[in-house]
Amino acid sequence: MSDGGKRILVICPTARDRAHFSRPAIRRAYDLEFRGTDEATHAPGFDGLQFLNETIRMVQGRREAFQAVVGIDDFPACMMAALVAESLGLPSPSFESLFLCQHKYYSRVRQREVIPEATPRFHALDISRDPAPSDLPLPFPVFIKPAKSYLSILARRIESFPDLARAVAEARLRLAPVAHMFDALLGASTLDGNFRAIPGSALIVEDLLSGHQVTLDGYAYGGQVVPLGVVDSFFFPGSLSFERFEYPSRLPPGVQERMAEVTKRVIQHIGLDRTFFDIEFFYREEDDSIWLIEINGRMSSQFAPLYRMVDGIDLYAMQLEMALGRDPGGREVWGPERNRGLVSASFVMRTFENGVVRRIPSAEDVGRLERRFPEAFVEILVREGEKLSDELQDDESYRYGLVALAAEDRQALLKRYDEAKNFLPFEFTPIR
Repeated sequence: MSDGGKRILVICPTARDRAHFSRPAIRRAYDLEFRGTDEATHAPGFDGLQFLNETIRMVQGRREAFQAVVGIDDFPACMMAALVAESLGLPSPSFESLFLCQHKYYSRVRQREVIPEATPRFHALDISRDPAPSDLPLPFPVFIKPAKSYLSILARRIESFPDLARAVAEARLRLAPVAHMFDALLGASTLDGNFRAIPGSALIVEDLLSGHQVTLDGYAYGGQVVPLGVVDSFFFPGSLSFERFEYPSRLPPGVQERMAEVTKRVIQHIGLDRTFFDIEFFYREEDDSIWLIEINGRMSSQFAPLYRMVDGIDLYAMQLEMALGRDPGGREVWGPERNRGLVSASFVMRTFENGVVRRIPSAEDVGRLERRFPEAFVEILVREGEKLSDELQDDESYRYGLVALAAEDRQALLKRYDEAKNFLPFEFTPIR
């Protein structure tokens, strides 16, 4: 193995992470050891602090074996990896910088300090008590989301005060597990008490934004902020559920360059380093304005195949290089004006009706698709015999698969996806 057998400890990888890390190119170049899984962190009874402390003790007992520790997914993997690294003196993104991405209230505070022109008005709402109209300094309609958001749960447009009161009651029932773990990890850190006034279960109320939604991907290393590309978001009609993500973006090059400048200012202000990030933006064409939706201090792992297909870069390998203290390269990728010759997309297979999964594609089905489209990357998100709602879902729909593809233009890409779906037989029994 590389680095004389020195290992990289990978904290709580997702199924997607494990698929990418199993690729021969990764296995030949890096000696990886996995601890925990993302699935386990969402199981009832999972104790995040216990897992963290056990991991620290394990690494302490084998300190010479490990050269780096990394978490790919934003919660809890990245935060746990940072705490492990900080406790043992291993390099990593700082816990504070990751916290300032993941806690949406304190992230907005930092954004307002350096990019006020791209930051909407916002307000934190305590859900431990019933709200009063006087608690809200913003006019309806507004947008709400949890301070510690996850999978767009409770992220929605609110039209009136009664709607807000119902959302607060729902938040009390739904946010506790994730918010409790988030607050516990904060408690295990060395961050001062100023960051503990607003719990992870609080709701953030913001100005309602609109426009063309995109994600700008990049990384920070050695104090330098390097943009990679912009991905367009498309939604199912009348919903906030993503239908596909296309790369490269259709936005004018000048708009993308302005987003990159905003990105550099805010990432440096937060202090993020040695990691990927993605920033979601709205571009409002009618007044040529750019608005920052949120910052994620980790790789857009769903987009990794898109960058590999179009630009020939491997985001997973680049993240491992940063963890090992090496410059990941990729500075030549950014270029909104150049024609890349290909367009790629991650298509989300969804239904808006809950059901029991009766059939999923077999390995042979997926293999036939990959022989037809060698660049394809397929993820099956559900299991036979379970309800669609048994998996982590947003508030409106049920994901059951992801398909990443590339083609010479968008028309050919959409046609290719229509053909690809025929290789992937799913069957559901509706739940009435």
